[in-house]
Amino acid sequence: MEPQNVHFLILEILIIGGALCYLLGLAKREAAAPVAALCSAGALVLGGALWRMAPVVVEYGRVELTHRILMHFQFGIGKFSGAMNFLALLFGFCVILSALTYWRAGESHPRFYAFALWAVAGASVALTARHLLVFLLAWELVTLMLYLMVGIGGSQARAGAAKSFSMLGFADVALVLAIGCLIARGGTRMLDIGYLQGNGHIVVSNWGDIGIYVLFLIAALAKAGAVPLHTWVPAAAEHAPMPTMALLPASLDKLLGIVLLARVSLGFFTLNDGLRTVLMVIGVVTILSAVMMAMVQHTLNKLLSFHAVSQVGYMVLGIGTGTVVGVIGGLFHMVNHAIYKSLLFLGCGAVESRTGDLELDNVGGLARAMPLTAASFFVGALAISGVPPLNGFVSKWLVYQGTLEGGGRLMPLLLAGAVLGSALTLASFVKAMHSVFFGERPQELAGKDIREVGWNMLLPLGILAGLCVALGVLGGAGFTYLFDAARVEFGWQAVAEGDVGAELSFKLGFWGPVQAVLLILIGLVLGLLLYSFGRAMKVRRVRPFLGGEVDLPASTRVSGTSFYLTVRELPFIRGAYGDAEAEAFDVYRLAGQVGSVFVEMLRKLHTGVLEVYVTWLVVGVAGVIALLFLLR
Repeated sequence: MEPQNVHFLILEILIIGGALCYLLGLAKREAAAPVAALCSAGALVLGGALWRMAPVVVEYGRVELTHRILMHFQFGIGKFSGAMNFLALLFGFCVILSALTYWRAGESHPRFYAFALWAVAGASVALTARHLLVFLLAWELVTLMLYLMVGIGGSQARAGAAKSFSMLGFADVALVLAIGCLIARGGTRMLDIGYLQGNGHIVVSNWGDIGIYVLFLIAALAKAGAVPLHTWVPAAAEHAPMPTMALLPASLDKLLGIVLLARVSLGFFTLNDGLRTVLMVIGVVTILSAVMMAMVQHTLNKLLSFHAVSQVGYMVLGIGTGTVVGVIGGLFHMVNHAIYKSLLFLGCGAVESRTGDLELDNVGGLARAMPLTAASFFVGALAISGVPPLNGFVSKWLVYQGTLEGGGRLMPLLLAGAVLGSALTLASFVKAMHSVFFGERPQELAGKDIREVGWNMLLPLGILAGLCVALGVLGGAGFTYLFDAARVEFGWQAVAEGDVGAELSFKLGFWGPVQAVLLILIGLVLGLLLYSFGRAMKVRRVRPFLGGEVDLPASTRVSGTSFYLTVRELPFIRGAYGDAEAEAFDVYRLAGQVGSVFVEMLRKLHTGVLEVYVTWLVVGVAGVIALLFLLR
C-alpha cells in the first residue's frame, strides 16, 4: 500500500470512527466502546507500517484562502515524526482499551471514545504537518477535545475544563500571533515548515525576533504545562476521568508542546545565550516548584498532576542547554515521560475503578488484592523518579550531562536543582506507594471485596511498563535514534555543527545500562539471600500491650499523607505553600483580576450620554490615524 493511502486511512479511521461512536451514543450506547477499541487498534497497526516507510512525504493538495495565502496539505513522516505519530496512536489505543471498564457497570460514555479518537487524529496531523496553518488547526482541535473530555467528569469538572480551555486558548492566541508575525517578517513562504527550517531559519538578533520566539514559547510551555502556565493541569485532574488525564495532559499535550518547543528552538530559530539561559531557568523552576507541591497532596490524581508539570522542567532544561547531549536528553525524556505518566494515570484509574476513591487517607493495602496493578505502578514510580535501569534515569542522566556542558555560570545551581527534583520525586512516590499499595488497609475498605482489574486494563499497564524497562536497558539505541532523526527533521544546524560534530559525544560521563543492570541484579540477589536468612530465624511474636485495648484504633494508622507534614511547616516553605494554595501565583486568577478591573473601568465609561460616546469615537479614530502615519 502506498504511504499516502496508509496516512489517509489512519485519519479516516480515527475521524469516521469518532463520528460513529458519537452517533452510537444517541442510539446504542454500549456499542461505542468496542468500535473505538477496534478503530484505535487498526490505526495503531497502520501507524507502525507508516513509520517503517519513513521518510516519506504525503501531499493532498492546496486550498487558496486568499489571493496570497495558500493552505498546503502536505505531511512529512520522517524517522522522528513517524515515531511520535506511532506513540500518539499507541497512547490512544492503551487509553481507550483501559476505559472499556473504567466506568462502573451501567455507565457508558460514548462521547469520551469519540473525543479520544478525534484528539488522537488531531495530534497525528499536528505531529506530521509541514504547513503552519494545518498545524494550527490540528493544535486547536486537540485543545477543544481536552475541554470536552475533562467536562465528561460532570458538573464538578466544568470549572477545570473552563480553566484548561481558557489558558490553552490564550496560548493558541499567542501561536496565531507568532505565525502572523512570521508572515509579516518573511511573507507567506514562512508558513512552510520545511522552508523555515532551511532558508527561512532565523538567527535571533533583535527584539522583534525575540518577540516572535517568545510568542511561540508561550504556546509551547502552556500546552506542555510548564511553570507559570501550568495551573490548568492540576485543575483538570481534580475531577476529570483518569483516562482523559492519561491521554491528553500526560501524553499527547506533552508531545505537542515539547515538539513545538524543539522545532522553534532548533529549527526555526538560533537562540542566543540569554534565551537559552531563560529556558534553563524555567526548566529548573518548573521541576522544583511542582514537585514540592506534589509532596503535600492528599489525593493521588492531584499528586500525579503536579508530577506531570514537574517532569516538563527536565525537557525544557535539556532543550535550553543547546548541547547535543542535553537536547537529546530533553527529547528522550519527552518520550519517556509520556510513557510512564500515561502508565501512572491508568494505574490511578484502575485503583479508582475498584475502590471508588483516590484520597490517600482512604485507600491502602491494595498490593495483595491488585498485585499486577501494583507492580506496573511501581515500575512507573521508579521510572519517573529516575531510578536505574529504567528509562527515566537514562534521559535524566543525559539532561544532567547537557547541563554540565552548557550551563555556564549557573551550571552548579541548575544541576543541583535538577538532581534535587529527582530526589523529591522519589520521596513523593514513596508516599504514594505506601498510601495506596503497601500501607495498612483502612477500615472503610476492610469489608470490600477488592480484586485485580480485568485484562483490558492490565494489558495497557503491561505494555507501558514493558516500554519503561526496554527503553532503560536499551537506552543507548533510543537516544542515538532520536539524535539522528531530530537532526535531519528539525534542520538542526546550530547544535549539530558545533564542536561535537555529527557524533553523539559523552565528555563528562557515560551510562552503561548493561553493567548497571548486572550490578542491580547482584544487589537484588544478595538482598533476597539476606531476607531469606532473616525469615529462617525463629522470632517470638506476641500481641503488643495497649493498656487493655484489643484492637488498634483507626487513629493510630500511619497514612502516607503524614510523611511530609513537617516539610510544609518549615519557616520559608510554609509561606510559599500558603501562597501557592491561595493561588497567589496562578496566572489564570491574576489575569481574571486584571480583566475584572478593566471591565469595571469600561463599565464606568459607558454612561449612556451620547456626547461621551462621540468623544471616545473621535479619540479612537485619531489614535488609529496617528499609528498608521507612524508606520508609513
